[in-house]
Amino acid sequence: MASSLVPDYEVKLLLEPSEVLGPNNKLKDAVLSAFSIPSSTKKMSIQFVDTKKKELYTHGWNLRIRKTEGEDQFELTYKKRYPIGDGFSSTAEGCVDAALKTAKQEGFDSTTIYEAQ
Repeated sequence: MASSLVPDYEVKLLLEPSEVLGPNNKLKDAVLSAFSIPSSTKKMSIQFVDTKKKELYTHGWNLRIRKTEGEDQFELTYKKRYPIGDGFSSTAEGCVDAALKTAKQEGFDSTTIYEAQ
């Protein structure tokens, strides 16, 4: 029997540009140091694809195209996002488990080629 996927986790921070960027629109040294960001970087172009009415997003899907500076290939990524809210559990772990159960019911389980995040 297939089991649920085992996710890794991604943390996103919304930072105030005036707090993290210098007058040259580059990251301040304190930010580079705090997050161990290397001094050399590559530019990445990112485009999200959806209908005018955001129908993919409304149904929990994201479709993204990335092109990294110096690379010939494009990267096409699609993600299905499941809400993780208060749900039926009083713990964050319980809410994640509920989302994983829903994903498994929709065919995203250990038999797929997809990664969980």
